[in-house]
Order: sequence, then structure tokens, then C-alpha cells
Amino acid sequence: MSEVSSAQLEALRTLLPSEPAKAKALLEEGLHEQPESAALRYGLALLHENQGRRDEALRALRDAVAREPHWLEVATRDFAAVDRLYLHELGLESVPDFIGRFTRLKTLDLGHNRIGALPDSLGALRELEILYIHENRLTHLPEALGELTAVHYLNAGENPLSRLPDAIGRMRSLIELRLLHAGLTALPEAIGSLAALRELHLRGNRLTALPEAVGELRELRHLDLQENQLAALPDALVKMPRLRLLDLRANPLKALPRGLEAMPALEKLDLRWTGLAPPPSLRERGCVVLT
Repeated sequence: MSEVSSAQLEALRTLLPSEPAKAKALLEEGLHEQPESAALRYGLALLHENQGRRDEALRALRDAVAREPHWLEVATRDFAAVDRLYLHELGLESVPDFIGRFTRLKTLDLGHNRIGALPDSLGALRELEILYIHENRLTHLPEALGELTAVHYLNAGENPLSRLPDAIGRMRSLIELRLLHAGLTALPEAIGSLAALRELHLRGNRLTALPEAVGELRELRHLDLQENQLAALPDALVKMPRLRLLDLRANPLKALPRGLEAMPALEKLDLRWTGLAPPPSLRERGCVVLT
């Protein structure tokens, strides 16, 4: 079987429902002759999808896109209803606008690429729940991010971002937000609108202050501020009734916020490499304090 043409691909689509065994034999023969063929791997993805083997189909699709990225656009026809796409570690430098056609996506993994910007069409993925965009070359996040109101996990760490858009505050379903080593120098007040947020990871940024709005994160359980440039923390921090872990390691803090010892759920406070001593009452009530 030679390299698949558009006509042959259409013929394969027609053949699969009625004669899947014949289609499989043709594809296997072709892959034996041309094991690196992106077109044949795409055909294999169609075969697996036709057989109800979604995981195998997505792996074959990823193989095709890794060899020739244009197969992702072809997939908007055949795989428009997929609920997950794994496009990590493919050397991608951009995300095409047509990514917004995969409107049923719940998981999108674009991590470990060389992507410099995200298209506004990303906002069309209204069912998306998990978004990995870490370790790329993103210098900003689009306002369209605010349209992703079903996302509960976002990892945008290891990008040279410097700032977050105010639109982040519209992602009201966020439970875990990971922004490690993202070059952030400040957080927007809109961060306080993330009412469902339970974990906020900000390690290794350049934050010199936190907005008072962080006190509105009443569901927050885990706050990692390790390795920033914080000299002070807002008193509003102590308004978090469910915060269990507060990591302040390696910050040039001058003092701790007033009322820290009264935080009812605090179980662990890490003050290593700050030079600060905790209120004695924290240890007395069983809170683990590292200094």
C-alpha cells in the first residue's frame, strides 16, 4: 500500500464500517512497507476508532501528528467528538486556530513543547476540564482562558509569563492551579474570584507581594509560595478557614501576618530559610512547623 492519498483515505473511511478486516490487512501491509508513514498511522487511528478502541486510536493519532502536524486538522473531521488529546512533547511551536473545533474535549495536554502563544479559539472548548500547557514558551495567556469555566485543573508552570490575565478570575471551577517557575511578578486581584480553588502552587516565581484578594480563597487547602521574593504577607491570608499547608520557604519575610496562630485548619507551616520563628501556640495545638 503506497502513501495514502485523499481519495484513498476517503475509500478507507468507507471500507471500515463494512469490511474492517480488509481495511486492517491493507493498513498492516502498508505499515510493514512504510513504518514511518504519518498517513498510514492516521489510517490506523481510524481503524482503532472504528473498533471502539479509543486509547489505541489516540496513540496512533498522536504518532501521525508527531510526524506530520497537518493530520491534526484532518482529525477535526474524524475525531471531532474525542474527549481527550495528548499532544505533549511533539516539538510544537504553535497551536492552530482549529483546535477550537474539538468542542467535546475534557483533557488537552500541550505540555513540553515550544509553543509561544495560544489562540483565542481555545475559548471554544467549553467542556474542557483539564489543561496542561506547562513547559512551553508562553509569554502571556489569552483572555479567552476566561471562557473555560469547566476547567478544574490548569498547569501553566515553566513558562516565561510574568503576569496573569484578569480573565483567570472567570475560571470559577478551578480546583488546582499550578504556576511553578512561571516568572510571575504579581497576581491580579481577580485571583480572589476562584471560589472553588483548593490548591495554589506558586513556587519559584518573583512575587514581591500578594493581593488582599487571596483572603477570598475560602476553599484553599494548599498554598505553596516557596522561593519567591515576599517580604510581607497580607493580613487577609489568615481569613482562609480551610488552609492546611502553607509553604513559605526561602522568602525574605520580615514578619508573619497577624492572626496566623488562629487559622483553624492549619496543619503544616514551613518557614525554612526565612529566619522567622512561628507563634508558640501553633506547635502547642499540634501544627507541624518547620524552621
